[in-house]
Amino acid sequence: MRKLYIFDFDGTLANTFYQSALAYNQALKQHNQPIKHENIEEINFEEFIENMTHDEEILQTYADIYQNQNMKNTKAYPKIHQTLKKLQNQENTTLTICSNRQQQQLEALTQQIFPDINFTQIIGYQENQLYKPDPQMIQKILDKYPQYNKNEIIYIGDRNTDIQTAKNANLDLVLVIWGQGNTEAYNDKYPIKIVEKPEQLLEL
Repeated sequence: MRKLYIFDFDGTLANTFYQSALAYNQALKQHNQPIKHENIEEINFEEFIENMTHDEEILQTYADIYQNQNMKNTKAYPKIHQTLKKLQNQENTTLTICSNRQQQQLEALTQQIFPDINFTQIIGYQENQLYKPDPQMIQKILDKYPQYNKNEIIYIGDRNTDIQTAKNANLDLVLVIWGQGNTEAYNDKYPIKIVEKPEQLLEL
């Protein structure tokens, strides 16, 4: 039975796709480039990623806008909240978050979306820290809970970055398909399980 759950945030717990596309459109505008996605609601994430520019300046602008934009419309994925409540009510279960999102914003969003879920540790990006897939951030969680052995820990994410993070940290990974992943990620052999519904996380 898993006891320590480490969740990615964007695309795993919270649906931030709309904010991603909105930030990208704003970045294109700032660089006087034509907007590719006028109707954000009509595209899927894989299509969005495939059509992104490789221009480093535009991508940096996109990243800056995305990290600092107003996230008031961000919502949890359907059934995620109910699943988290059931998990936290299980005996000896610890819920944590590890995300590349800026620490302050991550904490605020978590409180906004999951006010009644007890995440005992929330690790986001801070200055002079390495982003995932480097295992540095996830190691902070592991160091806080040395009582758990490897088969009691599960990392839950939605993208190739999460697969590589789990590999680098030598952790088992469950990949969710409701987020921002793609076919390549879903075909990877590393995840111990790929889940289609949040309720399946109760079966780990």
